Amino acid sequence: MYAPTKPVNSHLSDSLRKRLPHSVQKNPLAWNAIADVVYIDQPVGTGFSHGPMPNSTAEAADTAWRTMQGIYAMLGEKFPGEARIKDVYLMGESYAGQYVPIFSEYIVHMNDRVTASSELRERGYQALPLSGIGIGNGLFDTRLQEQAAYTMGCNSTYDPLFTKKQCTQLHDTVLPACAAAIDACQPAPGTDFAGSVVANSTDGMRNDSCPRMQPEPWRLTEACSYANSYCNGALNWTTMISAYDVRPNARMVPDDYVEYLRSKPFTDAVGVDPGIEYDECSDIVYDRFVSTSDAMSRASVSALEYLLDARLPVLLYSGDADFICTWYGTMR
Repeated sequence: MYAPTKPVNSHLSDSLRKRLPHSVQKNPLAWNAIADVVYIDQPVGTGFSHGPMPNSTAEAADTAWRTMQGIYAMLGEKFPGEARIKDVYLMGESYAGQYVPIFSEYIVHMNDRVTASSELRERGYQALPLSGIGIGNGLFDTRLQEQAAYTMGCNSTYDPLFTKKQCTQLHDTVLPACAAAIDACQPAPGTDFAGSVVANSTDGMRNDSCPRMQPEPWRLTEACSYANSYCNGALNWTTMISAYDVRPNARMVPDDYVEYLRSKPFTDAVGVDPGIEYDECSDIVYDRFVSTSDAMSRASVSALEYLLDARLPVLLYSGDADFICTWYGTMR
């Protein structure tokens, strides 16, 4: 199962995009040559998904788990003559460095609950055979990974993205200030903040009988809001065409597919609910996640540690030209 992430909106107009040279070719190394691939539009409000929208990755975990339960059951009912799917891998990229570890942590937790509860099994819930996860150029820990911006922007194997003056300012002022802002946003684990004990993981959901749906109060502070605005806005000096590809000959990927996904023949063919239009970049969902400082106020590293302790295979891979989630940051 692949959990796409919300990309950054392009500054290029549709007309300019369509004039870019591009073509569609068959990929002999496509994932679906060796596995069945299901793409999940999430969080709710992106793609074709609709319903109550979450405010954070942790809040989205239960909906993602229920969606996977439905897909897994549907595949078993639709193809009863085929062998049961024995291995499920959850994959994603970029912000899926938050989604995939936290969703997977919740799946492992719920698998234990389903296995121990005859009532849940009678209601149709199943233990999902999660066999591993994979994340490409993932965002796991903003505090840790943001510091790699200097290496990628000023001292990588590619040409510098900033002037010497900007590189000095980045190294001496901007990145230390960003780190301090994030530190002020993240109280130490175990701290009692307004009656809520700070955790560096989603272990609150594992320990509760029901998933914790409301964001912890310390994630709603002005300190977290400041960290979010400062750190996200501090690196907007570069004039590179794409923040996802810093190579000199990079170009924006055409988005003609959006028009195709919104066409009536396609929506009728896949059963999209009437009135729902494909929305790749949902400002509403983005604003809701920003309201809880989702990326700044909690890292997913502890979720990865939990999965590794559970002996779940974890694959982290990176392309070397991405500036948003650099391979240097992943190596940290």
